[in-house]
Amino acid sequence: MRILVNGIHMGYEEWGTGEPLVLLHAFPCNRSMWAHQINALTHNRRLRVITPDFRGFGESDVPEGVYLMEMLADDIAGLLDVLQIKHCMLGGLSMGGYAIFAFYRKYPARVRTLILADTRAQADTEEGRARCEEAAQLAEREGSRAIAEHYLPLMLTAATLQEPTGTSARLRAMMEAATATGIAGALHGMALRLDSTDLLPQIGCPTLVIAGEQDTLSPLADAQLMAERIPQAQLVTIAHAAHLANLEQPGAFNQALSSFLDQTVLSH
Repeated sequence: MRILVNGIHMGYEEWGTGEPLVLLHAFPCNRSMWAHQINALTHNRRLRVITPDFRGFGESDVPEGVYLMEMLADDIAGLLDVLQIKHCMLGGLSMGGYAIFAFYRKYPARVRTLILADTRAQADTEEGRARCEEAAQLAEREGSRAIAEHYLPLMLTAATLQEPTGTSARLRAMMEAATATGIAGALHGMALRLDSTDLLPQIGCPTLVIAGEQDTLSPLADAQLMAERIPQAQLVTIAHAAHLANLEQPGAFNQALSSFLDQTVLSH
C-alpha cells in the first residue's frame, strides 16, 4: 500500500488487529526485512504490525536531498496520523533506531514501548561521518550494487556470508533494489544525526535492547550503554548474529521480541 505523507508517497504494509506495533527498517534495506517477524508476532496475539518503507527505499518516493532523522520521524508521525493511531509500540533496527530517537525527542507521548535493535545512541565521530560521505559518493558513482558489496561483509557473520543462497542472497537483493539517490540521502542524514545519549535517562516507557553478539557496526558495548541508562530497559544478546540479528537468527530474535511484548504491553 502507498499513502501520501508529508508530500511523499510512503509504502507500507500492515497485518493483524489490536495494539499497533510499528517496525522501522535498517539502511539500506526496506520493509521486507521484517518478513520473518510478522507471523511470529501476529500468531495468537492481538497485534497490528505496521512496516513502513522510509523515504528513498522500497515502495516509497525517492526525493532528492538529505534525509535527516527528524524528517524520517515526521514521516512516521504522519503515517500514524493518516492511520488514526495516537499511540504505538515502536521498534527499529540500525537506522530505524536512529529514527526512533528522533521520534521520541519530538513525540514522546505517542510511544508506549520501544524496541532498539542493533543500533546506538551516539552520534557519528568525524571518522564515521567521513565514512558515510565516502559511501554516499560510492553510491552516486557506482550505484547500489557497489553499496551491497561494501556493506554485506559488515552486516552479516562470516558463516552467513558463506551461504550461496538464503539470508545473504536475500539481503544483497534488498540492497541492490535501493536507488543511489535514496542511499546517499540516508547516509547524509545518518551522518548528521544528533547524539542521543542525553535522551536515554528520559525514556519513560518499557524498552527492549537487542544486540547481535558479533555486531561490529553497533557493538555490544553500545547496547549495554543504552540498557544501563534507560530506566525500564532490558538487554537481550543474540548469539551467532552480527548487525542484522532479525535476519540471521530470526528464531532467537522473535523469541526475545515476543517475550518482551507479552510481559509488558500485551499482559495488561
